[in-house]
Amino acid sequence: MSERPPARIGSATVLVAAGATLLFAAYWLIFALTTDDGIVRGAGQAASNAIPALLLAIAMHAFLVRYIWSRRPVVRLTAQVPLALGFAIAWYLSVIVLQAWRTGSLAEGFTLRPFVPIAFAWQMFQGVTFYALTAVSSFAIVVSRELEELRQTHLAPRTPPAPTDELLVKTGDSAERVAIDSIASISGAGDYVEIALPGRTILSATTLAEFEGRLPQDRFIRAHRSHLVRVGAIERSEPAGNGRTALHLVDGRTLVTSRAGSRALREAAL
Repeated sequence: MSERPPARIGSATVLVAAGATLLFAAYWLIFALTTDDGIVRGAGQAASNAIPALLLAIAMHAFLVRYIWSRRPVVRLTAQVPLALGFAIAWYLSVIVLQAWRTGSLAEGFTLRPFVPIAFAWQMFQGVTFYALTAVSSFAIVVSRELEELRQTHLAPRTPPAPTDELLVKTGDSAERVAIDSIASISGAGDYVEIALPGRTILSATTLAEFEGRLPQDRFIRAHRSHLVRVGAIERSEPAGNGRTALHLVDGRTLVTSRAGSRALREAAL
């Protein structure tokens, strides 16, 4: 399972708070125009609707970031319907509790009064809509952060891999640790390559190109399309005609380069 990202809520809190502020202003205006409660009581009714929405949206953003947006797309999609309904119901219950508490008292208690059907339907519609806005803004923030991290990763200077002095070479069903400076040459041999070591040769199914990619370029040259030669294993060289070069190795063998290998040898020579 992939590691869950930390639930960072700074940017989302700003967006949700802005939405809740607009929601509070809209409720306050509606209550001021449709009731005789006055500005103060209207503000209290508006707050009992907007504050639960704000707190639920912040909590929902943290939940989405930690448990949903890190999942597979199918999980993200299937989770949206139950989460939207759960958000809307939690908001509705919070509103009726706050409305009852606001009109009651701790000493005498308070009575919960469910909304009439049309008001309940409207409240649920608002809940689903506010959840959708929360989810979209939360997902957008997560995606923008991931894109920024990806951009920074690509822009960051890459540290070259540390030089290695050994290779773990696959030989059949086993593997052998080989010191790079013990290799005289690596040559193609059908489906295998022959690695020339002091006094012996081992076979590996790893391709010559893979070895070339792993070996230090300043210590090996591609002498021929079938030969990689360690520069330190070359005892001397001499022309072999037609632009090629004969390499006499410290183990007594002689390899003839291609014309491209001759150029590589000249570039490696001081």
